[in-house]
Amino acid sequence: MCGMDVDLDDGGSGEEEKEEEFWIGDGVKMLPPPVAHSEGSAWGSRRGRCGCVACGAVLILWNVCIVLLSAVLLAAVFFVVLLPAVLVLYAGFLCHSRVLNAPSAICRYLDDNSCSALIILGFVMMSPLVVMAAAVFCGLLQRFHLLLLIQPITRAWYRGRLLDWAGSIHAWV
Repeated sequence: MCGMDVDLDDGGSGEEEKEEEFWIGDGVKMLPPPVAHSEGSAWGSRRGRCGCVACGAVLILWNVCIVLLSAVLLAAVFFVVLLPAVLVLYAGFLCHSRVLNAPSAICRYLDDNSCSALIILGFVMMSPLVVMAAAVFCGLLQRFHLLLLIQPITRAWYRGRLLDWAGSIHAWV
């Protein structure tokens, strides 16, 4: 029939073929992805235009709050971890005669050579502390699951729970 493939085999039922498509071989069976529970279709019924805009605004506000919380956490972690290097640099620049030459109490104990050593030490300490702060921040993101709290904007299109998180995360491949 002019480029069309036709299978005239009536021997098997469609159910067996449907079950076989999830078998990979040698006893391994892939499970089909779960269907969302809702009253409409598999994804739920669609919202109206005004409801979609309102839910979209709520989701955008929620996501912005999560991003701001992550930014505050980032600033706090980097401030705490980098504080020793910043203090050493501050003392070095504060007391050096060619930079600030402040009449501070600590400057009585430091000459220009020791101030230069503090400045160099502060910059040398900075690199490993930045790496450590980044590692701590990434660990906190994973522990608090902050990135999982960001909701896709497509949730505004369908009815159902607006801010919905699964108890456990499964990847259906």
